[in-house]
Amino acid sequence: MKKRCIFLAESPAFYLWCALVFMTCSSAALASDRAVDLSGFYDSGTLTPVSRPQEFGDKQFMTREEANKVTENMRSLIATSNSKSDPDRSAPKLGGDGNNGLGAGGVGGYNAFWVDPGSDVYEIDGKIRTSIIYDPPNGRQPQMTAKGMGKMARNFASFAYNNDGTASWLSKQGPGPFDGPETLALAERCLLGFSAGPPSLPGLYNNFKRIIQTDEHVMILLEMVHDARIIKLNILPTPGLGPNCGIFNRKAIQQVPILKQTEPFHQMKIFIPAI
Repeated sequence: MKKRCIFLAESPAFYLWCALVFMTCSSAALASDRAVDLSGFYDSGTLTPVSRPQEFGDKQFMTREEANKVTENMRSLIATSNSKSDPDRSAPKLGGDGNNGLGAGGVGGYNAFWVDPGSDVYEIDGKIRTSIIYDPPNGRQPQMTAKGMGKMARNFASFAYNNDGTASWLSKQGPGPFDGPETLALAERCLLGFSAGPPSLPGLYNNFKRIIQTDEHVMILLEMVHDARIIKLNILPTPGLGPNCGIFNRKAIQQVPILKQTEPFHQMKIFIPAI
């Protein structure tokens, strides 16, 4: 039995959320030959987590007080991360401090100046979800299979390299971590985004999207590494056109915009919960 993980983007509630989150959307002109024009700029940043935090247990919704705590914790984290660096601090220790998370590379990474995850959780019909994932009912991504974890480990091996200040790779067989750009993960080279999808999710930064709709296509351009998806309207995908193509049902788009099919997925694209 295969486990599945369904995001809010697949539910009718998602489109109500769009009406709230997409308040920053530029005004879109309605064309005479279509009921809905999705063209505009959108901000999908939100502090609502992808997977439900353990402290919420099986609660599908949080109270306003709990939501305020989430936003306050983020403000505190950003304030701490944005503190001024000591100009008289010593040089990093040889080999770095061992912290390779969030681009730190063992010598320090992003501070708050570079991040923009959103400023609040989203609210739908007066209710505040504890996670973007709504199925399984616990709101959490199912555990990956051993095969899936192995694929992720191979694709992101360059992130796991620990620079200890020596040429440690010389004692091992195979290519070294700095033999060429091909040894680096696609995300590290900013060729595939961390949260660009599919599914497209809010991330640590670069949460803006631009949608351009014509009579025959919808183009979704993500700020994250400028990843673009070109979607044909009610037309079968052209073989070999690329991994970012899908189909919209024109009849469905007159009521609510539903992505009916997406194929094929790039083999190097792996879902990474960004928040």
